[in-house]
Amino acid sequence: MNHSQLMELEFEENLCSELAESGWLYEDDGKPIGWDVGLAMVPADALHWLATQYPDEYEKAVPEDLVGEQRSDAERKLLGHITKELGKATRMDPTTGYPVGGLLGVLRNGFSYAQIGRPTAKFGPMMIFPPANPNLAEVVEAADAVRLRVLRQVRFDTKTNESIDVVLLANGLPVVTLELKTDNTQTVNHAIRQYKEDRKPGRSRPLLAPGRALVHFAVSNDLVYMTTKLQGGDTVFLPFNQGNDGHEGNPPSSTGSSTNYLWREILARPMFMRILKDFALFDPGKSGKREDGRLVFPRFHQLRAVERVVADIEANGPGKRYLIWHSAGSGKTKTIAWLSHRLIRHMSADSKSTFDSVIVVTDRTVLDENIRDDMNLVQSSTGLVVAVGEKSGAKSPQLKKALVEGDHIITCTLQTFPEVMKLIENSEELRGRRWAIVADEAHSSQSGSAAKQVRELLVDVEIDPDEDISADDLLAAKDSAIAAAANITFVALTATPKAKTLRLFGTQVGGRWEAFDTYTMAQAIEEGFILDVLTNYSTYDMFLRVKNTLEGEEPEQAVQVNTGEAVSSIVRYARLHPTAIAQKVRVVVEHFRRNVQPLLDGQARAMVVTSSRMEALSWSRKMDAYIAEKGYDLHTLAAFSGSLTDEGGESVTEVSVNGVRDVGHAFREQGVYRVLIVANKFQTGFDEPRLMAMYIDKKLSGVATVQTLSRLNRIYPGKTAPMVVDFRNTPASVQADFKLYYSDAYVDGEVDPNTLITVGERLDTSGLYTHDEMDAVADTFLSVLGGEAIAKVLAPIKNRWNGRWRQAVLAKDKKQKEELEAFRSDLLGYRSAWQFLSQIVDYQDPELHRRAILATLLGRNLHADGDERDDSYLEGVQLSGVKLVPSAIEEDHSLSEGSGEGIRLPVFDGEHKGGRTPKRGPLDEAIDKVNEMFKAKGVDVSSESVSGFITTFWGFLDENEEAVAMAKNNTVAQLKASEGFSGAVGLAVLKTVNESKEIQSYMTDPAFIGQLAEIAADALHAQHRPDAGAGAAVEDA
Repeated sequence: MNHSQLMELEFEENLCSELAESGWLYEDDGKPIGWDVGLAMVPADALHWLATQYPDEYEKAVPEDLVGEQRSDAERKLLGHITKELGKATRMDPTTGYPVGGLLGVLRNGFSYAQIGRPTAKFGPMMIFPPANPNLAEVVEAADAVRLRVLRQVRFDTKTNESIDVVLLANGLPVVTLELKTDNTQTVNHAIRQYKEDRKPGRSRPLLAPGRALVHFAVSNDLVYMTTKLQGGDTVFLPFNQGNDGHEGNPPSSTGSSTNYLWREILARPMFMRILKDFALFDPGKSGKREDGRLVFPRFHQLRAVERVVADIEANGPGKRYLIWHSAGSGKTKTIAWLSHRLIRHMSADSKSTFDSVIVVTDRTVLDENIRDDMNLVQSSTGLVVAVGEKSGAKSPQLKKALVEGDHIITCTLQTFPEVMKLIENSEELRGRRWAIVADEAHSSQSGSAAKQVRELLVDVEIDPDEDISADDLLAAKDSAIAAAANITFVALTATPKAKTLRLFGTQVGGRWEAFDTYTMAQAIEEGFILDVLTNYSTYDMFLRVKNTLEGEEPEQAVQVNTGEAVSSIVRYARLHPTAIAQKVRVVVEHFRRNVQPLLDGQARAMVVTSSRMEALSWSRKMDAYIAEKGYDLHTLAAFSGSLTDEGGESVTEVSVNGVRDVGHAFREQGVYRVLIVANKFQTGFDEPRLMAMYIDKKLSGVATVQTLSRLNRIYPGKTAPMVVDFRNTPASVQADFKLYYSDAYVDGEVDPNTLITVGERLDTSGLYTHDEMDAVADTFLSVLGGEAIAKVLAPIKNRWNGRWRQAVLAKDKKQKEELEAFRSDLLGYRSAWQFLSQIVDYQDPELHRRAILATLLGRNLHADGDERDDSYLEGVQLSGVKLVPSAIEEDHSLSEGSGEGIRLPVFDGEHKGGRTPKRGPLDEAIDKVNEMFKAKGVDVSSESVSGFITTFWGFLDENEEAVAMAKNNTVAQLKASEGFSGAVGLAVLKTVNESKEIQSYMTDPAFIGQLAEIAADALHAQHRPDAGAGAAVEDA
């Protein structure tokens, strides 16, 4: 035996010895004594279980009076029947919820055995599992009798002496195989190759047949991989590693191999029996064909997340909040299914159910269906899982019955969730129940008002019915209960946690809020469960020139506009102009035909992301026209909500544009459609693995960037790095957004709860309402008197604000308008702050709640009707030039590390920024600003460089506190003559030169520097002293 074999032998011995310490039978050093290679089991253990647990049935199969060869023959027939049962395709019994046939069917449900001339023997499960209720003594005793056995060097082929390193058995039936490699001589890849090349299933190899063993592990000192189905070279091995600081692999262990968690934790007797009972399942696949079905063993992070939540509830009791941050590609739907089943079956030490019901809330119907499908894969009885459909809702008698009975898992979408809440709110029988809420994509469903509503309806408020209490007493009690919510346990799952989500559901560690369990984007990418969408990123800059044809040449003929709004409107006009969209359409269609369409055997698809419904419609029509003109075999779909009016005044809808009712289904299932053009649809939750490219014509930021681009990250056979072509965003900004969610996400610091009081004081002292009026609004709302009653009590405050607004408009009272705008802004700010802060702070002050009711209702009713926008000037704006210029083609912007920065919490700082009266000026001024932003080519250096230079230069200059101070305290003429300001400009230029190499030659030209200083003086002065413009003009003259 060579040295490497000796080292592997030592590894094997250590693993098996430690399994023996955790409850496994390890006799004769694991020698495979009693192993039958043809039956692929240990017959003695199987027969012992059947004879001791089901003696009456065993007597029917192997009568006691049989001896010698007759008895052996009867036993062999029974064992042969077991192997046939193990070889059957597994299916789920819809009545009992138990698996029938196959390994899981035999282990959990048992089997029947019929013989000619003898009564049929009906054997129960081949394993009994520890019960949730520890007081069930007989069940506990039977579970303790289960023989978990370790065998080493086990033959698997009747024709050869080939052997597998380690086989683990339950009552004689193999459930796990392990091939071990020591990293001193080989790697885990050698074990994987051994399984693929030397462990191919065959007639003489029953142990290796699909479904005979639950899972096969390839193990080295450093890494673990697993598969549940051996298929030769087509075998797919998945990582079963803990993760290492947000990345793939395992952290070092101070007590041996980095992979010792496998045998010390996962395969330890208590945990492994729980996995066999609650986690292992059979997935028949979408086709239902036997060859597509597979056993499912949980991935490490799925198992860890579920068990950590349950363990924490056992240690600290219910009523806490948990955030599970698992990246796309983590298998969240199965995690939700496993967790929900564990929670509904969980019992406390006094043998009572920990939760009366588990409510699973998703934000999408498709995801709700996926979760229900996975729920039904987990062993459960009929009726355990109750779905709230879009049509039945609260009218479903099944739902009402399930809620009252308890012990059910209720699945619903965010849209049907209020129906569930109505039933709970209106039923005396449901008061004080204990609830577990499992919310998927928590940022969209459970961070704001929805979460507040859940807590308000489910909290258990104990009020003495004989006590005369006031409305304030009830509010205070309910607010305190909401903040504590001891009878509600929240588990929120998300791939992209927002700051509010982290603060509401996160766990406080030191001075920051983190997820309770994390499986990062970095680990998912490195382990191959999703693709890195930033490895093939192209950007285009669009340069536009617009001109004004509305007015004459005389200054008095100039059209006055709101400059800020005009810039936005003109940019929007230019972007939506048919010529601008047509250029982008040509780029997209040709890029798709050349680079995307041939991929995935011609099945590759693409998505175009637009900023608005009108843009999506324009893109759709322009693209279809271009495709028709070129005669290309390519078809598109447009996705947008509601109806809109096109340029011809016609009302159009998604259905009328596409001619199909379900766009998502048509894009996925109908092979003719290849490009999907979207406007605020399908950017989250849409799962189409064949999506190979994305064309972005929308400004993205923060979590929206990650969610949108992540539509591309799903894996598919033959799919390589997806492609992104971006017309609106820079690679740097996109990369910065992804860094926040790449390997770590947390919130650093805390929100000051006193800011709510500060904003409240400002509202109360506005003079726009009295405390009596506030109480009247709150009492009317709480009494549920209806909309008309609320409108009546709101009217005096609303009329008061509207009257002052009209007076301010007529009098051109800038200060008064700012104060009224500030009041409206404070109402909205107070409402948001209350929804967030009241879930984490027990204020015990009913007045804060009353003011929140007023802020919510009044904020919706205040409109600045006297200051309507006039955009008729757009009739005089014409697009005079368009050029689309590639700025970065197929660059790799993939990440290696996260940003290391926390996600910022929402700011409720109590400081009002003040409204700003829109600056008004000539239309030409607005047009000039647009042309400065999108300057057409035609200068000596590229416009891209000029644009980049000006932007960078301005950033450095505006950050210079001395330059800004000079602009605030001097006239434009003084600023232009100031040596100090000239020096600040020169410093900004020097800093910019280091970042703008292409334009360095211009920086030595004194005339250029002088011109730049004059432009900068005008701009900086106008920005920081806008009210001094007239005086400056006089002095300059």
